[in-house]
Amino acid sequence: MQADIVRSTMLMFSLSLSVGVVLVSVCRCLPLAGWIQSPGYPQGYDSDLHKTWRRCAPPGYILSLTLLHLDLENSYECENDALKISEDQNLLATLCGTVTPEELQASVNPSLHSSSGGCLSLTFQSDYSNPERHAGFKAFYTTKDVDECWENDVSCSHFCHNYIGGYSCSCKPGYYLDEDQHECRANCTEDRHGAGVLTPPGSPGPYFENADCVVNLSVDEGNQLELIFTGVFDVESRDGKCIDFVEIKTDTVTFGPFCGTDRPSEILTSAQHVQVIFHSDPEGTNQGFSLVYKPKGMECSGKVTPHSLVFPVKDWYAVGESVTVRCVTGYTLSDLAETFTSTCQLNGKWSPIQTCELVDCGIPELPDLLVLTEKDPDTSYQQKISVKCPEVFYKLDGNEHFTCDAAGEWVAQNGQTFSQHPPQCVPVCGLSKESATERIFGGKDATLGQIPWQLLVKEPQRGGASLINDRWAVTAAHVVENHPLLFFLGGMIDARDKNPVRMQTEKIIIHPGYKQPNFDNDIALVKMSSRVPLSEKIRPVCLPEMKTNGSAMEDIPGTVSGFGATSEKKMRSQYLQYGQVREYSGTCFETHLKVTDNMFCAGDVEKGVDSCKGDSGGPLIIPMLGFGSPDTPYRLTGIVSWGPSTCGDTTYRGYYTKVENYLDWIRETLEKN
Repeated sequence: MQADIVRSTMLMFSLSLSVGVVLVSVCRCLPLAGWIQSPGYPQGYDSDLHKTWRRCAPPGYILSLTLLHLDLENSYECENDALKISEDQNLLATLCGTVTPEELQASVNPSLHSSSGGCLSLTFQSDYSNPERHAGFKAFYTTKDVDECWENDVSCSHFCHNYIGGYSCSCKPGYYLDEDQHECRANCTEDRHGAGVLTPPGSPGPYFENADCVVNLSVDEGNQLELIFTGVFDVESRDGKCIDFVEIKTDTVTFGPFCGTDRPSEILTSAQHVQVIFHSDPEGTNQGFSLVYKPKGMECSGKVTPHSLVFPVKDWYAVGESVTVRCVTGYTLSDLAETFTSTCQLNGKWSPIQTCELVDCGIPELPDLLVLTEKDPDTSYQQKISVKCPEVFYKLDGNEHFTCDAAGEWVAQNGQTFSQHPPQCVPVCGLSKESATERIFGGKDATLGQIPWQLLVKEPQRGGASLINDRWAVTAAHVVENHPLLFFLGGMIDARDKNPVRMQTEKIIIHPGYKQPNFDNDIALVKMSSRVPLSEKIRPVCLPEMKTNGSAMEDIPGTVSGFGATSEKKMRSQYLQYGQVREYSGTCFETHLKVTDNMFCAGDVEKGVDSCKGDSGGPLIIPMLGFGSPDTPYRLTGIVSWGPSTCGDTTYRGYYTKVENYLDWIRETLEKN
């Protein structure tokens, strides 16, 4: 029969005559011992049985199982009848057959126990037949106290004490048990006032391990703490790194950490309150240090605020002394003043204090088209920025590189500031996509991009113009007079092109000296209402470099172009024509109109090339088309102005406005508008 589990609040003894076992109960609420046996034991068990028992030990105990009798049907690998004993998922034993008590005690029972606080499970099963009677099994279980200090991996840093159901840690004198109840730490945090000597816990001799000491030192108002290390200094270090250390902190400065064997220099803290921090790891036999602390009359250091200079210059200042503070180059006071005055206080601090802030030039305001070469650059003192023009049709006019100076200005190497001399993106002028040497009246068809500065106005009368930058064009005054609003076309060579670059005028400024019927000062400037989108097919021509008072075409052939008449019938050309011309001295033809120094005569008598009606306002450039280059760009030398009533007469030439005479007027007009 199965014994009852013992539960008692008294000390009880139970004697079994057959096995002679004494049970002692010392727990009020937990089962400490009991019996487990197969159904029908010892008369024999039935077929087709399956039963499981589970018993657990309380924390700090193990459950031990002792098999006293085992008589089951024997089979290969106990596949018929069997007793299986396990701890959780760990199978401890699978038993069958008949085993004597001596064999059980020697080879089976020693392994039948749980871990601390663990559980054992017993599963008994029998198959469908049992040809012979077998008694079954009987086992006794009991709980035993675990000696954690001996058997388990307990991490008490000093002492471990076992008791029934558990264990505890304790520490050597001078240590306290940390919150984890395992680690022992040196008891060394305290407050001190006045003068004295500070040594690490454990002195004299090797200092305590696992120390995290914080000693708060203080002196009376008007004094500061003076710290002097004396005698041996021996704090553990390894390979130049601090393993243990001593560190000194004020509310503004940290001294250390110090370690090794080199004694630190004397420290004048300029502070009434100081923290001395000492740390040691769990091992080592170093001797430590001796720190003398004492009060000294308060002084203020020569450093009032970072990045500043003081006058008069001294290492230390007495309480009540005042200094003048100025920021070092590249820094400025928050209120933008040049200096401020500060006075040494009883607590060793300066008052008032202002901050010297690093000068920051900021991102400059960039003119149209100009961009920074670097995204989000550092714009503080002595940092550099660079600018560029984003498109190949523009070039940078002005400085490219700037440095932030102490005054907060971006300054170029030549001394010019960005704010006063901002660089500009100006159109690249005088270049064309293709070259040609063909020779308007008697001329040849141009190809797209060959004369990209050529513009056309169709209404109210046909005429030409020359683009000189991305907002302005120049033409003859008589083409645009009395017409406040016009539309110019560009970027094409076919006057019937369906997709030209269309430009609306914003301003038309006729030279103030122009008067009809004479063609003197026959020049006008046209400002477009928006920026012209430059490309290979539309880009500006260059102006002359300077006024020469000499030959307009410099005695070299040039090219005139336009959409004007190409025959004596004065039929307007659908396609852009160009031709080679040269300058002629003297009078072009007999005329009652006055010829002035603002005009010059050009044409080609031999080849019959001449400008004609509809070409007015168009360009005459040098050098001749096909001979330009980046070093010798095409320049607008003349503007088609007036000529004889019959175009292409080999004895006649045409008059052109001499552009170099108007450079100052052009520059001033563009600047003002």
